[in-house]
Amino acid sequence: MSAASPHRRPTGRRRLALIGLATLAAAGLGAVPLVVNAGAAAPADLAHGVLPARDGWAADGAGTTGGRTADPAHVFTVSTRAELARALAAGPADAARIIKVKGLIDANTDDNGRPLGCADYARGTGYSLDAYLKAYDPAVWGRSKVPTGAQENARKAAQARQAARMTFTVPAHTTLVGVPGTGAGITGGSLMVKNADNVIIRNLSLTDVRDCFPQWDPTDGSTGNWNSAYDAVSLRGATHVWVDHNSFTDAPHPDSANPSHFGREYQVHDGAVDITNASDLVTVGYNTFSSHDKTMLIGSSDKDTKLRVTLHHNVFRGIVQRAPLARVGQIHLYDNYYDTAESDGYAHSYSVNSRAGAQVVAQNNYWKLSPDRRIEDLLSGDGTGAVAGGGNLVDGRAADLVGAYNTAHPGKKIKSTVSWTPALAAGLEPAAGLPAELAARAGAGVLADNGGGTSAAPGSGGGRTLTVAADGSASYRTVQQAVDAAAPGDTVLVARGTYRETLDVPAAKRGLTLKGATGNAEDVVITYDNAAGTARPGGGTYGTAGSATATFSANDLTVTGLTVQNTWERSAHPEVKDTQAVAVNAAGDRQRYLNSRFIGHQDTVLNWAPKPTGQYRQYFRSCFIAGDVDFVFGNATAVYDHVNITLRDRGAAAGGNNGYLAAPSTDAAKQYGILITDSTVSSAARADTFSLGRPWHPGANAIGRLVIRNTSLPAAVKRQAPWSDMGGFAWKSARFAEYANTGPGAGTGPNRPQLSAAQATAHTARAYLAGSDGWNPAG
Repeated sequence: MSAASPHRRPTGRRRLALIGLATLAAAGLGAVPLVVNAGAAAPADLAHGVLPARDGWAADGAGTTGGRTADPAHVFTVSTRAELARALAAGPADAARIIKVKGLIDANTDDNGRPLGCADYARGTGYSLDAYLKAYDPAVWGRSKVPTGAQENARKAAQARQAARMTFTVPAHTTLVGVPGTGAGITGGSLMVKNADNVIIRNLSLTDVRDCFPQWDPTDGSTGNWNSAYDAVSLRGATHVWVDHNSFTDAPHPDSANPSHFGREYQVHDGAVDITNASDLVTVGYNTFSSHDKTMLIGSSDKDTKLRVTLHHNVFRGIVQRAPLARVGQIHLYDNYYDTAESDGYAHSYSVNSRAGAQVVAQNNYWKLSPDRRIEDLLSGDGTGAVAGGGNLVDGRAADLVGAYNTAHPGKKIKSTVSWTPALAAGLEPAAGLPAELAARAGAGVLADNGGGTSAAPGSGGGRTLTVAADGSASYRTVQQAVDAAAPGDTVLVARGTYRETLDVPAAKRGLTLKGATGNAEDVVITYDNAAGTARPGGGTYGTAGSATATFSANDLTVTGLTVQNTWERSAHPEVKDTQAVAVNAAGDRQRYLNSRFIGHQDTVLNWAPKPTGQYRQYFRSCFIAGDVDFVFGNATAVYDHVNITLRDRGAAAGGNNGYLAAPSTDAAKQYGILITDSTVSSAARADTFSLGRPWHPGANAIGRLVIRNTSLPAAVKRQAPWSDMGGFAWKSARFAEYANTGPGAGTGPNRPQLSAAQATAHTARAYLAGSDGWNPAG
């Protein structure tokens, strides 16, 4: 092959045959994870799911399995408060049980389902709010002692009557799970896990847990406070508890609707999840906390014990404080997303408070700051707690949270070292991808509350997690084995190691997540070395698409924290003429590739639309891509956002040809092809030896579209003429353009078409990916 023509590429019908349209069919319908059954395939069996290995502190020891072993007599489906109460109390207290919540249960109802209000609970107790206010007005009662006497006793009696209806005690070995697609949840109810082991609470919307009878305490703080009694989930002396894929909110009755008495808000809501009284080995993951004040308390006092708790991949939006407040314990916070903007009147105060004996490790969390908040506002403490860790981002930038806080609060400095190291952190990933994951899940309608709310959990997979380890320490040794066993919407979690295999994720595996367990893509490598011209067992050759190390045909796929590479080398196989060697064949719609690495030489990433005019969108964010010839190519709509691209040096001399970055073949009917935006291209190759791209023209309708914008280009790019013809088709007949690029390889001129500022507004990640359903993984 000559230097000017290094890439033999079949064209027309022969090329399409080599792609293999029969094996790259459009993705079929399947279950959307943890939400609804979107088609014929059955949803994942959430009820029998168990906490994956190494998934936080609750995975310690025997792990957390809930009611997985329940016999048929102890599997219940409930839709009313009375049914839920009976299921929780049925049979021996230590019997394994599964309770499936179908629809929304109102906890404040009688046994006939009639709603009960505060007046119903107060009736016959002698309590009235007016009488209570008169009795304990600070002008009468003073501020030095808590209320006692007739009205306080009446308040307690009324509160006890409400507690008997809306507090549910969850026994050991129980799984309490929402039925997907039914808007499953409990409104006004408090789940109490007290002195119980091995409990799972998942896939529920837990809303508006209101105390009709809060207590006035004039000694609480300098001005006194109203204190309510109920948490949505309360763990007291509980062990091995997994709180997964739930949503927590005060809606539809936010605190802004509360009156004030004695100059203080009449607070009717307490905690969302409180973990106290020597509770231990708890994992709280993939939940959404919104429109709430005192979100999570860890430790009932500064002298509490145990309290080993993991929080990961939770969303905190529109919360005031305690996310969490940690008094005691070893607390691991990783990959949580915090949005400090005010919502429904809930104004941010702080996110994480560490005090007394708390040793918090905060890793790879992401904060989105509202204009009125600063980095030093994100932590809080009394000068006795510790927060260690790193990889945390604030608005996409690395941040020293402890340093910022300590500078602003020199009298209450937080320690920055702890005496323990987290060992149970499955799914730890860089924080940079969290906003995109959250936006993508929201756009896909993957809601933590089964469609009954508006919040999504970033990175959430399906009902099951299938583990892979090459050394045999997990359920599967190869990634393909796990994919074959997975149901739509499941997560395949791949341990550190190198996996020499080819991988095929077919269309039927819709909603699958493939995830490197360490969060570092360099640790988890899938590799093979076929080329288009490599002989296939049984005859023939693989063809371009068939050479792929990994073929991803499923819609709604997420790949994160992995390396996929094709190591085939031209120099080692001079007998092979068709030298295309694909690493990734992306052939589905609404696919996300996050924090991953894709490495090859020729044709590294194929962005493929099995139906050329069909809707196939693929989003690459915070990834690394390397190659030398046409290594980003195809006819799908693909966005490369904040990626690092390396042009590999083939050793061309001055004035020679090292290769081409991209080769789009977008159908003429499509407005959008390949977009590279806000990225960095680098190369060690000689200056002026690389083309930005050339038009792959396999047929008359293939009029490639490629836009490169706001991207840094290296000196290796040909400054005067960065676009090349291909196979007799002129680059000027394609749709190539640049906008606001920088670096030594950037430039303007007659051979460098530029978008105008007005045109550039139509060439954004959001515009390319919206399609007919408004998909917006880019945020």
